[in-house]
Amino acid sequence: MNSDSVAMTDLSGMNHKLETVCIFGTGDFGRSLGLRLLQSGYSVVYGSRALKNSLLLPKGSKVMSHTAAACEAHVIFVAVQREHYGFLSSLASDLEGKVLVDVSNNLRRGLYPESNAEYLSRLVPGAMVVKAFNTISAWALQSGGLDANRQ
Repeated sequence: MNSDSVAMTDLSGMNHKLETVCIFGTGDFGRSLGLRLLQSGYSVVYGSRALKNSLLLPKGSKVMSHTAAACEAHVIFVAVQREHYGFLSSLASDLEGKVLVDVSNNLRRGLYPESNAEYLSRLVPGAMVVKAFNTISAWALQSGGLDANRQ
């Protein structure tokens, strides 16, 4: 953590890992979210279409195929843009009964007839879809709340 950031919780006494979470997407937001989850004691696996592009991922995380990563966790953060949701249809059986956290925003208002979360629910009907973290930037996750206010 940066020396100018503030830890909201004292993590020094943690001596065990919490459950494993999965993040689909290795972009700015996915990497920043993964870093914070690791710092909070979770094990993090990334599902990626390009396994060789994992050099920027937080130390301590793992990267694997979408299918393998989906099998590792019950909670999966979907940190890819809606235009790239296509791969999720083929994973519908692997995602059944899991929690999908939609962190996306559309590029402009009124772009689609339904929200991204509604669309995601249609693509993966056996999963529970929730919307979260779409009002926080990757910068705020990396820098902490106090620094993010300077944006």
